[in-house]
Amino acid sequence: MNSERVVWLHGDADPQQVGVKNARLAELTDEGIRIPEGFAVTAAAYQEFVREGRLGPVIARELRRYRAGRDLVVVAAAIRTAFRDTSLPQAVSDEILAAYEDLGGDGTEVAVRSSPAETQDDVADETFLHLRSGADVLAACRRCFASLFSAVAVGNREHRGPDHLVAAMPVTVQRMVRADLGSSGTVRGESTFVRVRAAWGLGEPVSGDADQYSVHPGARPMIVKHRGAKRAKTVYAGLRGTEVVQTTPEERSGLVLTDDDIEELARWSVIADKHFKRPMELEWAKDGRSGGLYLVEVRARVLPVVTIDGPGRAVPVLQYTRER
Repeated sequence: MNSERVVWLHGDADPQQVGVKNARLAELTDEGIRIPEGFAVTAAAYQEFVREGRLGPVIARELRRYRAGRDLVVVAAAIRTAFRDTSLPQAVSDEILAAYEDLGGDGTEVAVRSSPAETQDDVADETFLHLRSGADVLAACRRCFASLFSAVAVGNREHRGPDHLVAAMPVTVQRMVRADLGSSGTVRGESTFVRVRAAWGLGEPVSGDADQYSVHPGARPMIVKHRGAKRAKTVYAGLRGTEVVQTTPEERSGLVLTDDDIEELARWSVIADKHFKRPMELEWAKDGRSGGLYLVEVRARVLPVVTIDGPGRAVPVLQYTRER
């Protein structure tokens, strides 16, 4: 059940409360697209934490020191330490723990991530993986709240705003998708085709190394497959880390996705483009335990720009920029 402090990720959601990435994912659940089950700890919960923990005066004091000449890195670190050392308000922690209990409670593996209320390149993404207890989830939420005060983010807000006490940091808590035991990749629509890239393990596939599929969606989809080298894959290593390991001969010689997987991802791409009324790029993950496909991020794409280079010569600029 949703509240001011916790919002489940399905249906319409306010991006200012749950974060831009979360809001987009939640919208697409109504279109039948699967995302990892989970919830957002809202911007309102963050603000309650700052208010009840009396962190506003700490932020103001450290900023005065910065404006008086103290090193920005030292100031930002002092603010983050205060965040990590401050307990969450009882009402906030109770609602987070209740939501985690609905996911399965202690023993249920979840990922906890920072989810900025606006698209911000200067906020360091904090991510905690394989958390298996309510206490660990609460600690990770505090650290994600603190990530709003990286040195770069503090410096940029000093320069261009918004005010430090107006900014907020929602947090995402979702079931772990074991893509390290399965696969991950991207999908996007291009003209009448959908392009899918896929590789074993975690993360966005390395260009030229991944399997690539071209799909013409429809009642009878046409699929063209190109097998990549897939020499290595990224797997989980510890609570926050990952490591790169060599793939097996079987993984290198085989294709990552089945035809059913490819068709489903192509369908998701068409749905997302239509829903958001613009070209989108999707990141997906396939759980190696359940075999299920999940959408983990959706972002707007910028189409190639056509420029004029001399009389009558239209030159396409094929560089795609991506939104964080």
